[in-house]
Amino acid sequence: MATATATADAGTGVTAPKDVKYERIVLEIPPDMSAEMEEAKELLDEALCSIPSEEDEKYEEEGEDFNADLKKVHEFSKNLLPKGFPYTACLPEDDEEILDKQIFKNYTGAVYWNDCGRDFIIDPNQPKENFQPENMANLVYHSLKPIMIHPGGEKPLTVKGLCEGVTKLKFNPGECHFLENIDIQLREIDDKEVATIVFYTGA
Repeated sequence: MATATATADAGTGVTAPKDVKYERIVLEIPPDMSAEMEEAKELLDEALCSIPSEEDEKYEEEGEDFNADLKKVHEFSKNLLPKGFPYTACLPEDDEEILDKQIFKNYTGAVYWNDCGRDFIIDPNQPKENFQPENMANLVYHSLKPIMIHPGGEKPLTVKGLCEGVTKLKFNPGECHFLENIDIQLREIDDKEVATIVFYTGA
């Protein structure tokens, strides 16, 4: 189960996540922002989720050990990421400078972050029929409020800055700590429209 320690970093204003329920309002990204948001998502996926493919011919035909390679990528990535970063990530081995890349080109507003385990919490005390595929729209769930990871302004947020901000939260994702993909959404939080980065993970 994902947990967090309630601490704050005075230098960045980043505060560890608290279990504050909120109404998740995902907004439609306006046309003039869609390309930027998609490029930002692609950058984060490449930077932190460059997972080797088991279907690569070197594993299927040449007999190389996929698990051994994956372990090497994890160790390589861990050495480059901030100490204490709570997720297992896969950085591209041919681009060590990707952590210094700016996530957004034009967006200068605040950036929030959430973990998928905090973002969609299913209530176990509901009718069993709600869990049937045809009744998924009836599922009862709640979300915990995303955390501001970057206040916005002239200083751009880099991939490294995002990882440093997440590290300072002292968040523990539990068993689901392998980063699989990252999404960027436009959400309404505290009556403001803000970019929200969501980490999707697996065990």
